Amino acid sequence: MNDPSMTSYGQIHPLAPGELQSFSFLIGKWDGKGKTQLPDGQVAEFPVRWIGRYVLDGTAIADEMHAPAPDGSAYLGISLRQYDAQRGGWIIEYLNVPGSFLRRQVNAASGAVEVRGRDVTVFSASPGISIREHYLVPDADHFTYRLDVSNDGGSHWTEGQIEMNFRRVE
Repeated sequence: MNDPSMTSYGQIHPLAPGELQSFSFLIGKWDGKGKTQLPDGQVAEFPVRWIGRYVLDGTAIADEMHAPAPDGSAYLGISLRQYDAQRGGWIIEYLNVPGSFLRRQVNAASGAVEVRGRDVTVFSASPGISIREHYLVPDADHFTYRLDVSNDGGSHWTEGQIEMNFRRVE
């Protein structure tokens, strides 16, 4: 790229809250394989690409997940992750592009982010569903994303409803 205003993955702002580093492993391009349990109980496997970038002058992370949907159509989901230092909490929103909706996952009123070493878990809830998203990060070149779902307020969980394993491409 010859245009200095354009970057592949952006740069973290030097004054960005330190908490943003919790999701910095997502920066770059990742290829992976995923699997999900379909409503009929069968398991569908699919290729997936994840791309993470610093945005909003390096104070937030936007990451995209590209994959085929179970019906073969294209799927694109985009998360925006920002730590609000004034309020002392995360703001995470998820844009389901083909579904044409924005889901508030974490904000001052609901949801949470838990960090244990390099691993991160995002807890969110919508009417009738609770979700745990696990980002398991063994090293700088690999991560696993696992989504657990509960339909009874967290009493019982379907673990690994979706699981994707990634390796860094860039």
